[in-house]
Amino acid sequence: MKKIKIIIFFVALSSCNQYLGTVDPDYTPTNEVNEIFSNAQDDTYISEVEFGNIIFPRFTNPPLTIDNLKLDKIINTDTNSVISFLQGKIILSKDKSIHVISKNSENNNYDYKLNLNKEEKVLHIFGHKGEVYILTNRSRLFVIDGQNVINIADHEFYTNIIPIVLDKSLILFGVYGDIYEMMLDDFSITKKDNFSSVPGISIKSNIFEDQKNLYYLFNTSTLITLSKNNYEYFNNYILEDLNILSSLGVFNVLADSPFSHNEYLYFLDRSGKIAVFNPVSSDILWELDINKTILSYLFSNDGYLILLTPDNILILSNKGNMLNSYTHNKKSPRSIFSIQGNIHLISEEGISKINLNEKKEDSFYKNKFKGNVEVYFEDQIIYLKDDKSLFKLSE
Repeated sequence: MKKIKIIIFFVALSSCNQYLGTVDPDYTPTNEVNEIFSNAQDDTYISEVEFGNIIFPRFTNPPLTIDNLKLDKIINTDTNSVISFLQGKIILSKDKSIHVISKNSENNNYDYKLNLNKEEKVLHIFGHKGEVYILTNRSRLFVIDGQNVINIADHEFYTNIIPIVLDKSLILFGVYGDIYEMMLDDFSITKKDNFSSVPGISIKSNIFEDQKNLYYLFNTSTLITLSKNNYEYFNNYILEDLNILSSLGVFNVLADSPFSHNEYLYFLDRSGKIAVFNPVSSDILWELDINKTILSYLFSNDGYLILLTPDNILILSNKGNMLNSYTHNKKSPRSIFSIQGNIHLISEEGISKINLNEKKEDSFYKNKFKGNVEVYFEDQIIYLKDDKSLFKLSE
């Protein structure tokens, strides 16, 4: 069966003249599309859309007072800075240092120096049984012990994507497709499996799950699936099956791992292709090509998909209908997030609160963001990190 699927796949590709190379992260489609192949119903524009709580990329519904927000800088960062929130503290890496910042007291802050090798950098910071651990891209593991940082494991392979943290172990992915499991009781490591990587772009992917599996992107073209029973890797050809069955062409620059809703996986390709696919029945519920680069997305518990493109914010229903759109006219838009049902747009110049119903900007928080912007939700505070600084957005 797998051989037949592969033959069909290549025959389909040869007939549709698809580009198979890697795509630049800032790729924007330039060719006009005369026809959109979609199983979705006709667009129905609704001026007032109540989309509910956001559940993907993460559950968010911070009860902040929207009209009294303020943006404050906390600390300088760099492009490779990693951040985590543990034990009531902000723990952040910068170059070869670890900064531990109390969220409640400015006098309870600590700095630690890491003995890193050349080309080595912090990859992930996580907690386990009350301890704070630091993993590097050289698969070295450190622990914060009082006033010191101690190297407790060195497994001598390169890894460039964030590990999966389980109750008793870490699942690590080597740059050449090896899968390892590191036990957190004695820090021993075993090789579990390996996989074939398709050329793609390394991104900071989320880990999503359905009833049986975990889904994670090794890169934008390589989907890793792990069983939730024993966290074993298996290649179930989900992305390959979708590419055979979809009328939109090849999904090869995924914006994030596929997330699950009502037994369907939502696939978002950065080029603008969207498919809602059941990997068990091989059924495509609906698919759509918006022909615009997807920069950021939100998904609500009521099944609404909210997309940020270079020019617009779009809202799609759970049937793929285009319900609402807003032209933002912002230079270098970065991301979107939601507070109490209100969409906020992060751009190079600051943060805009968007009134989608009245097609206007209600308020604007001016701030010069540099490079990529990551959004974190912790207690009643929203944190934003760009390539230069960490900020908090609070009441």
